[in-house]
Amino acid sequence: MRLSLLTSALLALPAIAACGAEEGLEWNGNGDEDWHPGGKEDGMEVPLRFASYDVLFTNPLCREYTYPTPMKTADGKDTLTTKPKNVYCSHEDVEMSAARPESPQNRLVEWVTPLGAGDEIFLAYLSFSNKAVSAKLCDAAKRGAKVTFVLDSMSTEADKLKACGAEILLRGHAGSIGFAHNKLLMINPKGAGPADAGADFMRMTVSSGNMSSGVVTHHENWHFIEVARDSFFAQAHNCLMDAQISKTASAGRTQFKTAMNNCRAAIDADEETDIKAFFIPNRDDSKRATAFMLGAIDDAAAIDLGAHRFGHSGLINKLEDKLAAGTLDLRMVSDDDMYWLDPVVGTGDEVGANLFFEAANVNRLEDAGGDAFEIRYFETNHGEHLLHHNKYLLYRDDQGAPFGLLAGAANLTGTGFNDNFENIYFFKVPAVLEAFDTQFARVWDGQKASPDEQDPPIATPREKMPAKDVAGQ
Repeated sequence: MRLSLLTSALLALPAIAACGAEEGLEWNGNGDEDWHPGGKEDGMEVPLRFASYDVLFTNPLCREYTYPTPMKTADGKDTLTTKPKNVYCSHEDVEMSAARPESPQNRLVEWVTPLGAGDEIFLAYLSFSNKAVSAKLCDAAKRGAKVTFVLDSMSTEADKLKACGAEILLRGHAGSIGFAHNKLLMINPKGAGPADAGADFMRMTVSSGNMSSGVVTHHENWHFIEVARDSFFAQAHNCLMDAQISKTASAGRTQFKTAMNNCRAAIDADEETDIKAFFIPNRDDSKRATAFMLGAIDDAAAIDLGAHRFGHSGLINKLEDKLAAGTLDLRMVSDDDMYWLDPVVGTGDEVGANLFFEAANVNRLEDAGGDAFEIRYFETNHGEHLLHHNKYLLYRDDQGAPFGLLAGAANLTGTGFNDNFENIYFFKVPAVLEAFDTQFARVWDGQKASPDEQDPPIATPREKMPAKDVAGQ
């Protein structure tokens, strides 16, 4: 199976190369290397100023799903009767999961519910199908709130929201730009509104998830921030909003780059040293994001990696080289769509969005790393297109402490880092690193953050995957 995977990947290379052709461009950042562990050498730290910063993982709460008949594991040593708890879910679990205070959907509804006349909300997502959030946005629009939603394409909920008075803007697929793949929400971005508690902070969220099942039953990360309005970070996102709203600025790569660079150059605030925002397809940001992603690999002794799509050649080459040199331990979590391309037993099959060349990329890391590399899988319900949709790299030093995190909207692909509208981040904010450190302990070791926490979603080792791809019931 490994040989056929490689053959499929090689045959696909011309098409792959055409997507994200700029991913190898080098960054000449004049000392801009804030990915390194620790603070700046000159001591000039500019931390992100915020009133609150909560990282919420969907970690859905789902009923137990059973196999129609007992199922052997891939290594034949164990018998399975149920799917992994709180990993395999369905639409039946949405209401129960969404009702929890820690659910991203719950927080979104809480934020949107008070909005009315004099308030404004801006959203940008690839897809929009979440009925609960849609209903609250519709109510807000009817009360007089200005609702602007940038999407890649129309949907049933988008049609409903437009009928409520919201402005729906379709972006992407113009001037060699790919998908409109941003994931961003901002409340009263230009100034405080009636629903705000004060004038100094703006509420915003960035995420791996779309405004869909991505707020509740996909496996995602959502960052809810009350950020200082006068910070570089907040104002840079206003630049992104303006460029997305502008038909001219969003019509092509050059126009977007010009609009973004001019707008950010006018910001009267220093860029933060503990968080960096990269807005793709601005070519400068593409090169900078790639430099941060790859530069931190050089500094890392260990990396925890979460992926949906996995095709960025620069990333894979760098990981492969460092694994082969024996200077990196790499733990990877992916959706089981990736596993079924290259199962331990049986013939591989495309059961979801992942393609054979991605499994071949995983094979390269396995071959290079030996025992220093391990991948585990989230056994999700691909019958309902539910996913492990996280994408991140958590970088650790030689003591195991996290020193940086790359995460955001973009998949780990050349297209994500070069062609689409994307918002990508490099984090050194301590609370964010701690949140992802805690989450990875949940999904890898089943370690609860507190005794009363629900059972965590746990990734399955390769040899303990089911011997056949059978849906739960």
